[in-house]
Amino acid sequence: MPHPTDSLLRRCALGLWFCAIAALGLLQFRGRAFDAGEFAPSPVAWIWLGGSIVLGGLGLVLLIHALRR
Repeated sequence: MPHPTDSLLRRCALGLWFCAIAALGLLQFRGRAFDAGEFAPSPVAWIWLGGSIVLGGLGLVLLIHALRR
């Protein structure tokens, strides 16, 4: 019995999920970096930014991989 082809959304779901989490992390970075009304990021803000970059990169790699199939 042949497998039905997966939809584009199903193939890209994990990549989209990681990109969405990265976007939320960037919002957290912005909120933490502008706590006092001016740009003064704390170490926690930098951790949010680093995690967002890593998850965004992973999400993009997964999306590109899914779109090439």
